[in-house]
Amino acid sequence: MAEIEAHPEKINCPYCGKENLLESEFCWACYKNLRVPKETRDEQKLFKSLAGLGGGGVMEPGPVNAASSESFAWILSGPAGALGRFVLVAALFLFYLRWFKIENYFSPLDYLNLAFHEAGHLFLGFFGRFIMMLGGTVFQLLFPAVCAVHLWRRDSRLGWQLCVFWFGESLLNISVYAGDAIKQALPLVGGGEHDWTYLLTATRLIAHTPAAAKVIFLSGSAVIFWSLYLIGRDGEVLLRPKPGK
Repeated sequence: MAEIEAHPEKINCPYCGKENLLESEFCWACYKNLRVPKETRDEQKLFKSLAGLGGGGVMEPGPVNAASSESFAWILSGPAGALGRFVLVAALFLFYLRWFKIENYFSPLDYLNLAFHEAGHLFLGFFGRFIMMLGGTVFQLLFPAVCAVHLWRRDSRLGWQLCVFWFGESLLNISVYAGDAIKQALPLVGGGEHDWTYLLTATRLIAHTPAAAKVIFLSGSAVIFWSLYLIGRDGEVLLRPKPGK
């Protein structure tokens, strides 16, 4: 059995040669299982599942078509996989531009952010007024951060990179809310007090509302561009020739 080449913190995929974290179960580049011997790798189960979706029944075990296996791996990790990442970067960048085209833009993703925001008020409401008002913003940023760390630990590269984008997008939404602290033109869920009017007043920054909103927006933009760079860089890595070729 061919042994997997391991390093203190990295492990080389025996299929494509890309480096993965030592605890990774699947290769980030070709998505193949790293934790089974070569002769028992579970490509057969994967293709059985894909074929079973079309037939509605359970397939009997049989030999895996090597050509189909290689073709499927090429789609995920070859030039097609790189192209997919580049298209994703372009789509996410166009999504980011919506904040420049529409004033006080509220994206579809912000409905999810809003749910976490309201949960923050609920769960941190026992720690005093300031923490309760800040809790919405804290939870809105906490959830994408936790998801990013979880996926990073599993070495799901595209997954955690998209969560980084989500974190940055959440900051853009917060910047819109913070910038409304003086005008208070945005509709509030259930009415009540404007979070950022209270927070900026309590911190004596209410006179600097536009500047505070701009700092938050620029921070979110920086995080978003970092995530786009990471996704695009992985696309470029997938275009490099495999070792030994």
